[in-house]
Amino acid sequence: MSDIIKVKNRTANTTSEGPRARLLSWLHNIHPGVAMKLGMILVVCIATLLIGASFILSSYLSRELQVNALEMIKTNTRIFHNSISNEFQRVTRDAEHYSNVYINNYQNVANKPLRYMDSTELKAVLSNPNTNAHFTELTSVFASTFILQGEQFVRVSSTLLASSGNTATATALGHDNPALPLLLKNKPFSGVVTLFGKQFISHYEPIADKYGQVVGAVAVGFDVKQSLQPIIQRLLNVHIGKDGYAYVLDAGFEPGRMLVHPSLSNQQAINITDANGFKLFADMLEHKNGITYYNWVSGYGALPKTKVAVYEYVEGINWIIATTNYVDDVAKSSNLVRNGLLLFTALLLPIILLLIAVASRFLISRRLNRVLGIAQTIAEGDLTVDVQVDHHDEIGELLSAVEMMRQRLHSLVGGMVSHANSVHQASLHITEAVDGQASTSVETSSSVAEITSTMEELSASSTQIAEHSRAVVDIANQTLEDCNKGSESMSQLLMRMTDIDTDNQQNMREIMMLGSKSTEISRVMVIINSVADQTKLIAFNAALEAASAGEAGKRFSVVAAEIRRLADSVTESTVEIENKISEIQNAINRLVLNAEKGGESIKAGAIACKVSAEHLNDIVVTAEQTSTAALQISLSTQQQKTASNQVVMALREIVVASNYTSQSIKDILVVSQDMTQLSKALKEASSSFTLTETDA
Repeated sequence: MSDIIKVKNRTANTTSEGPRARLLSWLHNIHPGVAMKLGMILVVCIATLLIGASFILSSYLSRELQVNALEMIKTNTRIFHNSISNEFQRVTRDAEHYSNVYINNYQNVANKPLRYMDSTELKAVLSNPNTNAHFTELTSVFASTFILQGEQFVRVSSTLLASSGNTATATALGHDNPALPLLLKNKPFSGVVTLFGKQFISHYEPIADKYGQVVGAVAVGFDVKQSLQPIIQRLLNVHIGKDGYAYVLDAGFEPGRMLVHPSLSNQQAINITDANGFKLFADMLEHKNGITYYNWVSGYGALPKTKVAVYEYVEGINWIIATTNYVDDVAKSSNLVRNGLLLFTALLLPIILLLIAVASRFLISRRLNRVLGIAQTIAEGDLTVDVQVDHHDEIGELLSAVEMMRQRLHSLVGGMVSHANSVHQASLHITEAVDGQASTSVETSSSVAEITSTMEELSASSTQIAEHSRAVVDIANQTLEDCNKGSESMSQLLMRMTDIDTDNQQNMREIMMLGSKSTEISRVMVIINSVADQTKLIAFNAALEAASAGEAGKRFSVVAAEIRRLADSVTESTVEIENKISEIQNAINRLVLNAEKGGESIKAGAIACKVSAEHLNDIVVTAEQTSTAALQISLSTQQQKTASNQVVMALREIVVASNYTSQSIKDILVVSQDMTQLSKALKEASSSFTLTETDA
């Protein structure tokens, strides 16, 4: 029997079914063994680990490759930036060099250095038109000579062409020229300047006389486009990946004009947008340096694809150099790496599956089949099979356990055969003893039943006595309860009389305090009357003074009259208040007399209540003694009843126990008979095992 796949017998009608039904039936009948299950688990685990590791590694490599690709674009941008910057600096140095050569021409004509000349002599030398006639032809750079007139540098000679197409002689240096403020301070200037609609990389050198006063200047310059044409051409020929390229955007002279681009050269690009309306070139002009992502449509009918652009600002020349490429092109190498790893994993999995299947077949299945055969032999009753442990792994431990089980079964069956006869003989003796005990148990049960009936009659008599005693206890308790209620009511009455006496005394104290307060009010009214009299006297004197003051005192006399009227009103009010206070004092005196009489009556009532309470307490003590005696009688009767009931219950339990014992004896008899039958069956069953001759 194979441990890899076990297939049940197919039914006869399977051949008549369709291919799909036969396939489903075959799959249903497959029973994978342990080796196959372990192999499947290992394959799933290894596949999961490999696929997970492949995804993680491919994601990591993809991310690293994308980062490296982006860094390469940055590096190319930096290289292009440095190339243009270096070329610009080189041309600037050349312009400075040629300016020195240009100045030397004047010195050669004058046969002495210009710094040793005065202003008149120096102007005459600089105004010679023949000095620089062949300079541009020999060097391919423009040259101009300036004479300072006021605050203006005017060209006295120049090979530079103006907007009209003629030479720029007799034209002034523009106020927007960055060289002008430096020249006025006798300082040189090097950089990009705009002259007559063109950009030049120029060097301006001031000319001073022997006193250090600026008299003029010379300028030498290169056309920007012509001087940087070689590097611009190299940028146009650069390809980054499949579709990547570099371009240059003007950020100074004509902001937004594309100076170098595969398809947009010399076009204004500031308003150009991507597929989402994003003005990427305007964004570059705003930020100068950075990285931007945008969706670009490469041609008519094409779908927009994401591009990345890295751009840097070139100082001095005011250019923005940018390098761009499609993101898909940047990630192409990372996708190839990821796909390669996944393909390698897919090819490796079948090989791993085959190795696991072969290993499980030879290392697990064959040995498990051996263990299975030994277990089936033991299950059939053959305990003489030889079990050999050849390995010390889990399967070897399983063989050891099977051998131990065989030995124990061998010993157990051998002992079972030897003890089967002894059990049979013992069961026969038990049956005989149980028969004798059953008859004795029946006789004991009948005697206990007679005693139980007698004790039940005694318990009924005790119950009647206990009921009458309980009625006496109830009457005594009711009497005691009524006495307690009367005592409590009398106590409450005594407490209430005491509270009333206390409240009456408190009221008397408050009434006395009220009498004293009314007396104080009388004294205050005397003071008020005195103040009113003084006020009237003052008002009278004020009226006299007002009358003596004549016309000026009329208003004051009115006020004095009003004060006098108020003082009279106060006097009248105080008289009324004094009358009311007198009435209140008389009422208070009457209340004091009545309160004293009520207090004496309350004290007498309290004494009477106290005496009544003492008599009730004596009645309560007597009622308690009566209730206690009746309760003791009831308890004694109840105890007698309880004891009788307990005796009856014990006798009944004895009867139940006797009946149970009788039934148990019958059950034991049945069990002993069953034991006899089982001992016979045990002897027959033990004979089916194959044992050695010594054990038999």
